[in-house]
Amino acid sequence: MLKTSILSLTLRGLTLISKFVLLLFIARFLTPDELGIWGLMNVTIAMSLLFLGLDFYIFNTREILSMDVIDRVPMIRDQIVFHSLVYLVALPLLLGVFFIKLIAWKYVGWFYGLLILEHISQESYRLLITLSRPTVANCALFLRSGIWVFAAIGAAYYSENLRSLTTFWSLWIVGVVVSIGLSIYVLRHMPWRDGLSKPIDWDWLKKGVRVALPFFMATMSFMGIQFADRYFLQYFWGEATVGIYTFYANITNTIHTFIVTGIVMIIYPRLVEAYQKKEFDRYKSLMRTMSFGIVGGLIVLVPIAALLIDPVLELVGKQVYAEQSSIFTIMLGTITILCLSYIPHYALFVRHRDRTIIISTIIALVVAMVANGILVPKYGLTGAAYAAFFSMATLFVIKLSVIASGRHRSADGTEVDRSARQQSQ
Repeated sequence: MLKTSILSLTLRGLTLISKFVLLLFIARFLTPDELGIWGLMNVTIAMSLLFLGLDFYIFNTREILSMDVIDRVPMIRDQIVFHSLVYLVALPLLLGVFFIKLIAWKYVGWFYGLLILEHISQESYRLLITLSRPTVANCALFLRSGIWVFAAIGAAYYSENLRSLTTFWSLWIVGVVVSIGLSIYVLRHMPWRDGLSKPIDWDWLKKGVRVALPFFMATMSFMGIQFADRYFLQYFWGEATVGIYTFYANITNTIHTFIVTGIVMIIYPRLVEAYQKKEFDRYKSLMRTMSFGIVGGLIVLVPIAALLIDPVLELVGKQVYAEQSSIFTIMLGTITILCLSYIPHYALFVRHRDRTIIISTIIALVVAMVANGILVPKYGLTGAAYAAFFSMATLFVIKLSVIASGRHRSADGTEVDRSARQQSQ
């Protein structure tokens, strides 16, 4: 068990490091415009993955865990059928990204190739996690998001002709394809022949859509809060400005990734379990542990990031990034508030307060859109940074105020509103 955990954390750590190294490499050897295109492509693929998935995995995961092995295969098959139908509708609609010129038409092939393969790999990863294969799942994740980066950087470092986005996208595709191959190989032992003989359960699929759609709305709103600023910057200021913003946003997001991976994701399953079993003393202890972990992690990581930003800028060696370093402080504040918001978020999450979580997220999205619309045209990067700060602060304050007011529980401490459980954002 310990060896498995260490291996999984190591693979995740290497994946995180690879993304950071790739960011520095692109910033140093490619132009801000190219970094902007890279950032817009990544953000748009991330948003589009939600449309292809519709958060159906939230429903399917619970259903798979409740079934015997022989009954899991039809569910997996039916999920594939569901996503195939979604593809028929979503993929043509996503051409709108190119019609409104968020991304240039010359990148349409790369976009669709990466999007479809990323989605297949993402759903395979989730399935492996559900089937209690975390080590293989993290190996697949490393192939998908990590190891190809080192190969791409090595090739581009020694050959100037390979220093282009097409090199990175090509090797990205190779990495994703290999990760899918690994997942298929591992899942080959399931009883596919017997399971696939059962007919498609259309009623089950309809139920899954009804369950998943509220989660999808909340997730889309949260993604909008995180990424709307890039599109406003691209529209009003161009791709080079997006490149600079992407550079600082990805650095600060490293703090968020460490907090979520190293603290939140480890504790929250036990937190949910303790509350569901009415082990409230254990729940309070775990909540304190998570709260102290988040706060302590921020106390350590935020000053380290502030100290290291100047050496990082010197390593990149381009004045265009250094000239905008003032937005880094604002972004550190934003990521701090985001991480702190997980404390009231999970206090609501364990109580099934989906309505509160969804409403707070939608309100924060409205704040993000209005703030970006007002601030970005006039203040550019600084305006985008403040818009993100205001929207995250709104999200945090609403959730915290609900917890502080005690409206999340009845007089005897039990939950009043028992709506379907909201996924972790």
